[in-house]
Amino acid sequence: MSVVQEVPTPYLVPLLHEEGINYYNNKNHAFELQVEGIDRSFFVHLEYLTSQSTFFRENFANVKEGDLVKISVPSPETFEPIIEYLYFGNGDKWYDTMTPDNYDDVWENVLYLGLDDKARTICSAYYQNNIAKE
Repeated sequence: MSVVQEVPTPYLVPLLHEEGINYYNNKNHAFELQVEGIDRSFFVHLEYLTSQSTFFRENFANVKEGDLVKISVPSPETFEPIIEYLYFGNGDKWYDTMTPDNYDDVWENVLYLGLDDKARTICSAYYQNNIAKE
């Protein structure tokens, strides 16, 4: 899969989500991502990461298929649901992984990774519905 540079992100991301099942953790055309604090690798595709995250867009410009990349994030414990969200776009499923205890960690990752407005809206909804009421 290659990203066509002329395709606007708001159009591209839903198309990627439709194909997520074919690419999620699939080693074909992927690079290996290791996250400090997680004892397994993720096989990820640039299109999914760079189209929805400024961190990946700014830091992964030279990553190629088959590369091994190691990163650190503020909260490794809340990282995997974010990767699933980037592939499938299922905000409800991601929302359901949040708890009052892990919300701040999720939010730190969202900010660190520079996730898009849709991701921030999901986090804000969780906050309003579950934390602000306390």
